[in-house]
Amino acid sequence: MLSRNQIKYLGSLKIKKFRRTHKQFLAEGDKIVRDIIHNNLADICQLVATPAWLAANRLTASPRIQEVIEAELTDISRISSLETPPPVIAVLDMPEVRFSPEEVSSSLSMALDTIQDPGNLGTIIRTADWFGIRNIFCNEACADCYNPKVVQASMGAILHVGIYYVDLTEFLAGFSGKPDFTVYGTYMDGIPVTSVTPAKQGIIVFGNESRGISAEISPCIGQRLTIPPGTTEHGRVESLNVSSAVAIVLNTFMAIKTA
Repeated sequence: MLSRNQIKYLGSLKIKKFRRTHKQFLAEGDKIVRDIIHNNLADICQLVATPAWLAANRLTASPRIQEVIEAELTDISRISSLETPPPVIAVLDMPEVRFSPEEVSSSLSMALDTIQDPGNLGTIIRTADWFGIRNIFCNEACADCYNPKVVQASMGAILHVGIYYVDLTEFLAGFSGKPDFTVYGTYMDGIPVTSVTPAKQGIIVFGNESRGISAEISPCIGQRLTIPPGTTEHGRVESLNVSSAVAIVLNTFMAIKTA
């Protein structure tokens, strides 16, 4: 059973500064935990689960699970960040991620400028994984990718995609102007994304939910993109949610590349 100190420690991982101090985070819920175990995505430091979940899931013999702790749902609720506490929570070490400039120079990556909503960030990571994007570069003003809501929304994709927090202006400036490499930016005005001929290598920048791409990053953008509405009478919606925009742009890029 969970001790008082374990509950205190695991509950602290809901807070960014403690996650960074201990270099651990939580993955909550049956689907994401089963996916981690079945697909050998990561070592699980602690698997905290109800007796019913453990009885129904003969998964705990995996050599990648270091410790199994049986807990009542009332105790799990004190750890969980979800409104309805899940029957299982996995405690994971933060992966040590490093990127290769050579890999970035020869592939398609994404950059996120101040994406602050954890649900948006998690959905973006999941979408990037679906389309085969291996690297996402964030500025420090973005939500923490190990926030429980981000992990939940990513549905495990956080373990497939490299997420890096960098000085985004400096980082993009290092790639801006490189031959056969384009830094794309998504704006309300620009070239329709369906009209571009995307390079096989580049970085697509998506901006803040309400303000878009910041002024200091704009000089790094080599080509401005926009998503045109489907018709001239598209209602009163002024813009798309950023996670929806990511899905449309990546789908269009991949469709053009494979055409």
